[in-house]
Amino acid sequence: MRFRCQNIFNCDAETYWNKVFFDVEYNRGLYLGTLGFKQFEVLAVTGEPGGDRTRKMFTEPKSEAPAVVTKLIGGGLSYTEVGRFDAKTQKWSYDITTNKMADKVRIGGTLWVEPRGEKKIERICEVDLQVNVFGIGGVVEKFIADTTRESYEKTAKYTNEFIASHGL
Repeated sequence: MRFRCQNIFNCDAETYWNKVFFDVEYNRGLYLGTLGFKQFEVLAVTGEPGGDRTRKMFTEPKSEAPAVVTKLIGGGLSYTEVGRFDAKTQKWSYDITTNKMADKVRIGGTLWVEPRGEKKIERICEVDLQVNVFGIGGVVEKFIADTTRESYEKTAKYTNEFIASHGL
């Protein structure tokens, strides 16, 4: 399954990448506050603002999964995200590895921004999602896609609030 999420932010691309996306305060507030994750930790970051960068982070989301998903994976789902920012293309590519059923769940994507006027950009994220579990893979994919879309909407609101409150 492939789907796209798009949101407008009130800043330019340079501000988004260098003062928002990689900002530790922003990410902590996003994951632990706005999204209500149980755990969030940046494990590694390489590179400098304006250049190629990588980031590895660990998260444990809080979720109210459908019964079929809970029965399949149990509790305590967490994941590690490894991403790469290509300064030349201005794109972030990421892969997610879950702590359960990692051999059956594939999640990854690409995120970029496009200008939409003065101090306005549109963040576009294409997500690739595949769950290879006979009989219920589609149900699990739909749950992940729905929660991802919901998270991106919450993220958009929080991001614009962060930009405004920090005078960016």
